[in-house]
Amino acid sequence: MLKKSFAFGLLAAGLMVAPGAALADVQSNQQNATQNGAAVGVGNTVVNNANQTAIQGITKIKNGASCHGSYNAQISGQNIAQNGAAVGTANTVANVGNQAALQNATEIANGIHNCY
Repeated sequence: MLKKSFAFGLLAAGLMVAPGAALADVQSNQQNATQNGAAVGVGNTVVNNANQTAIQGITKIKNGASCHGSYNAQISGQNIAQNGAAVGTANTVANVGNQAALQNATEIANGIHNCY
């Protein structure tokens, strides 16, 4: 496990190398679930259950004078395709799909930000 001071040093070094890249944050997430099921006969069951969760967070802390805006983009695409077929007597098809996307963008700025 990295120590906090070491991780912060790597972050600071990355910002010194590419300060312009630090202003643009893009997070992308694509999740796909495809489920197929078939029950042929008597007393068969098809159950399709799909759960997808996407959690994305961007946190920026700025100190000092800054007249530049920053760009935060969070993209989350979730697709669920479920198919079920029951042929016969007393068959059951149950399709259950859950999708959740939690996206947070926080920007904290300290200093003078009066730009004209």
